[in-house]
Amino acid sequence: MTAAALALALGLAAAPPGCDAPPLRKGALPFRPGEALAYDVDVMGVVQAGTLSLAVVPLRARFRNSSVFAQMRRARGYALSWADVATLRPQRYRDDSEEDGVRKTTDTRLDVPGPVTMAWSFGDRKGTSTLERRGELLDLLSMIYRLRASRLAAGDRLCFDLVANRRFWRFSGSVAPGTERVESAAGIFDTVRVDATVTRADGQGPSRPVHLWFGTDARHLPVAAVSEIDLGPVRAMLKRSAGAPAAEPAD
Repeated sequence: MTAAALALALGLAAAPPGCDAPPLRKGALPFRPGEALAYDVDVMGVVQAGTLSLAVVPLRARFRNSSVFAQMRRARGYALSWADVATLRPQRYRDDSEEDGVRKTTDTRLDVPGPVTMAWSFGDRKGTSTLERRGELLDLLSMIYRLRASRLAAGDRLCFDLVANRRFWRFSGSVAPGTERVESAAGIFDTVRVDATVTRADGQGPSRPVHLWFGTDARHLPVAAVSEIDLGPVRAMLKRSAGAPAAEPAD
């Protein structure tokens, strides 16, 4: 079901014409349970910020900052996403982090019709936030694996709602033409690039650019990502991958 069809079924406002969440490739997914990916994260291309790990079933991520970056901000946390194994549509997303001694959590059910509610806590404060969906809704983790398993053709426009960083966002992007060679500690990869902007659904705060690079081989590994935080540009580069390669999906 496309985002437009999903929106119609749920009585939601449709995404912009010609812009949708990307369709999955046919055949097997390019990852399997037990796969683990490790990344180095830096800020402004200079300060080693920490490490990020991704793993499959449930989809999960864990971040821990470096001792150098901890002098500016101490941060660690994890996120979990439960997604349907056939469609990669998320059902529930949870995250839990600690920044400079303050614990922050969210818990969101994404598989309910109508508006979506996020339960959050920020230190001693607790509350809820609500999103009126325009169409397909992904969380930060399921987005990475959905894009990885999708058919990304040059010029394709991508639009969906997004749960990330304790907020609701609108994701709007496109697939860049051609391929790019990216070198990381894990090797040299031919990649396709997705360029996007994420904007808070409540209209507050600045928009943030997002650039994602996915390998063109059978595993379609997420090789690199660049975005911005309040301290400056932040980059994640694939350092290591482990786990059995998946069967190559059909085009």
